[in-house]
Amino acid sequence: MTWLKVAAVMIGALIAFLIVGEVVGIILHLLGYVLIAALVAGGGYVTYKVVTSSHRREVKDRHRERERKLPDDQRGGDYRQADYPQLPSPSRPNVDDELDRMRRDMGR
Repeated sequence: MTWLKVAAVMIGALIAFLIVGEVVGIILHLLGYVLIAALVAGGGYVTYKVVTSSHRREVKDRHRERERKLPDDQRGGDYRQADYPQLPSPSRPNVDDELDRMRRDMGR
């Protein structure tokens, strides 16, 4: 009777192992299909973005070509005054003098 119980447990374990293996296999296959679908969809999205961005570049390039073809008096000009003087560069303080002053203030 004990050998019968041992054999039943062994057969039950074998059946459980096969069922769990099948379930894991099905899940892995489904994940593989999802991965392939995601790769295809991602490739399609990248292709779409590349195609649409090149179209925008063409439109922008056409706009730039049109600006180049316009005469100077029709283009948006430079609104700065030609004879406007340059701003003076800011004077930089002497770092050593400033350091000496700080040392005197702190009592060193």
